[in-house]
Amino acid sequence: DKGCETFGTGTLDNGRASVSMGTTATVQITTRNYVEPEQFMPAYPAVIKGMYNPEVEIFRGCWMVTWFKEQFGGPEVAAAKEKGCAPEQLLDDLLDKVPIGCEGLVLQPYWSPKIKQPCAKGTIIGFSDVHTRAHIYRAIIEGIGFGLYEGLTSICARARTTPSSIMISGGGSNSDRVCKILADILGLPVRKTQTYENSALGCAMLTYMGLGVYKTPEEAIKHMVREGACYEPDMKNHEQYKVLFSTVYERIYRKNRKTFANIRAYNRRFPVPRS
Repeated sequence: DKGCETFGTGTLDNGRASVSMGTTATVQITTRNYVEPEQFMPAYPAVIKGMYNPEVEIFRGCWMVTWFKEQFGGPEVAAAKEKGCAPEQLLDDLLDKVPIGCEGLVLQPYWSPKIKQPCAKGTIIGFSDVHTRAHIYRAIIEGIGFGLYEGLTSICARARTTPSSIMISGGGSNSDRVCKILADILGLPVRKTQTYENSALGCAMLTYMGLGVYKTPEEAIKHMVREGACYEPDMKNHEQYKVLFSTVYERIYRKNRKTFANIRAYNRRFPVPRS
């Protein structure tokens, strides 16, 4: 489905990268050359024959929004029922209450460990007396953004390419504020298409190609992908995010690897029964 989603955003070896803000958040490019996104991690075959989708995943991704909503979002859930809207719309208001960088609160979204970091644990670091649940919520969004930035940087370095823009899809892309935060973190324009269900759109495009309506992927993209809103990065914000990424986020796992291993060993020694 991610391959279809990337195709459905019009990302086809054309200087774009595709970000999916779904339950699992991902970043992909499409390339004619086989490129491992990380060492010993194979690239996925693309839905277009002879092409590949190097991908980095954040396994819990926008699931973390649901986690926050269930654990800390009671006021928004209750208010959303009265207003007849989604709680996520109200949670978005929390993002405006906190400055970029969350006053030093940084979240690494390893609520599920990464394949190459099996001992990894989710981490929130930098608490002080100024921090509120609004800070935690923005730290979640920024943490997902940092993870995507880390993945995109790795993919582009190995593929020797520099994307000019990001195409975004998935449920999380419905939030204008989230899209703007991602643009600032990634330092690139973030663009939507006519739908956030780009996986379904990509499937439809492939069907029309199979029926012979469109002869090439480029023709299908031209006729079926419509670019929508574009979120330009604030490069001053991007430089601020780069400092937080390089001096804090990027070091969290490496500096705490032994501690994470000790936590896993403790949990195995003293398991909690699950009903």
